[in-house]
Amino acid sequence: MRFEREIVVRFEHCDPAGIMFYPRFFALVNEVVEDWFAAMDHPFATLHLRDRRAVPTVKMDAEFARPARLGERLRQSLRVADIGRSSCRLEHNAYVGEAFVARFEQVLVLINVDTMKASEWPLDLRAMMTRYEDQV
Repeated sequence: MRFEREIVVRFEHCDPAGIMFYPRFFALVNEVVEDWFAAMDHPFATLHLRDRRAVPTVKMDAEFARPARLGERLRQSLRVADIGRSSCRLEHNAYVGEAFVARFEQVLVLINVDTMKASEWPLDLRAMMTRYEDQV
């Protein structure tokens, strides 16, 4: 199973040539992660403010295949490639229609905001995350 969302490429995402400025893709990756946590019943407001936890990115690899243009519908998908004790590796893909646009590999680590140390995934959250992990 994959987590997916679709957005319209807006003027705010684009450079003067009308194509998405590549740093905006990184912001969209963060947005889809935030949407995914909310869909798993762990919205960032609760995670950060009440639970005093955060999920910073510690690694990000990117591949860009074609531009996304102003007005196009960009479909983002996220899947869990691996879950560790306190980290997870996510694979993100972006498409316009069936055309592959970009791929990102991201590693998140769950931390305690007060100590800035890694924390073990809560069992309920870990169980929800595994739903997005491909089973071989």
